[in-house]
Amino acid sequence: MIYLLLPDYNFHPAQAFISKKNFIHPIFLFMKKLTLAICFLVTLVAVKAQRVDLDKFKFTTAYRNFPSDPLPQEYKTYHVRIEAAPSVEAGINMNNLVNAVDITGLKKVTGTGHVTILAIMDDIIFEKSETKERIEVKKDKQGNETRKPYYSVELTYSFSARASVYDYKGKTILSNFILYSRDEKSTYKTGESSSATEAVNGYNNKLLETKSSLAQQLANAALNNLNNSLNNLYGYREQRANDILWILNNKRHAEYDGHQKAWNNFRNAIVLMSADEPLNKVKEKMQPVIDYFEKAKDRYSGTGKEDKKLRYASYYNLAKIYYYLDQPDKAIREADALAMNDYDAGDAKFLRGMAESLENLFRKNNMRTRHFAMDIANYEPPVKY
Repeated sequence: MIYLLLPDYNFHPAQAFISKKNFIHPIFLFMKKLTLAICFLVTLVAVKAQRVDLDKFKFTTAYRNFPSDPLPQEYKTYHVRIEAAPSVEAGINMNNLVNAVDITGLKKVTGTGHVTILAIMDDIIFEKSETKERIEVKKDKQGNETRKPYYSVELTYSFSARASVYDYKGKTILSNFILYSRDEKSTYKTGESSSATEAVNGYNNKLLETKSSLAQQLANAALNNLNNSLNNLYGYREQRANDILWILNNKRHAEYDGHQKAWNNFRNAIVLMSADEPLNKVKEKMQPVIDYFEKAKDRYSGTGKEDKKLRYASYYNLAKIYYYLDQPDKAIREADALAMNDYDAGDAKFLRGMAESLENLFRKNNMRTRHFAMDIANYEPPVKY
């Protein structure tokens, strides 16, 4: 028996007659294509559902910075002395300068302290003055040009200041620390006048006033430099840090709820962190977050990219958590595991460096936490011999 295929099936006329054995019903072809399309869509949805989309979730926390060159632990008080050349002293308020020095974590005293900070400010030297001319050119609507000269005096000057720190036993702790270098030449320019003579006379008439103003500016700059340097060397300033965790943000992924819950628990814990309070409560509330990311590493232990990304998030987040919990040894462990994970291993070096720096600060300061209160009001100066 012969079957006739209709032309709208896109067969060539020469193929109008085929055997029953080779006949494929068009409905069967349609169902086959439909089944393949459905399978493709199901696979696409499944792949999309399991796609690991990690986003940066930001947080802020606080801790206490450690000094880079700590004083002996029993040294709790300091005294400030400022010596200035007469021409500088005439233009400044010495008490204001003394008050500008404030070392966080130590107590300032008026008498003998465990350490004395001596700041010395030398004279301002006016090295040269020059009359400067500026020509202002204007054109009217017809293009006619007018030129008008203006004159000012430009002064070149230099200044130097230095500081030393010594303890009440006479030992020098810091010697001739440069606060302002004589090699740094600066310029001061007067207002403009219509004649050179007027500019020079104005400069001469206000020379003392100019020197007094410069003395104030330079002394403030020197003491600001001193204050920052002393706090870096010996202080315990509070530090606020802005940082991130990597959190899964694909609602279709099976791990989405777990990541989001861990993030919320993390936020509830980190908000309790303070520079002045120990970490006991924070560690207690942070434990469920640590437990979750530890288990997530085991749940996604495959070699595929998606598993590696989820492990990356766990290693990264744990390293950050341990760093802020003052556990640099555990942070290093997570950073090293991240380096072996074969996904974005560059972060491992950064995280390890953070943790090693913290470990070095702990060792140098003989401390194991950056979160503690300081009873500065009750600090007492040394007993005089």
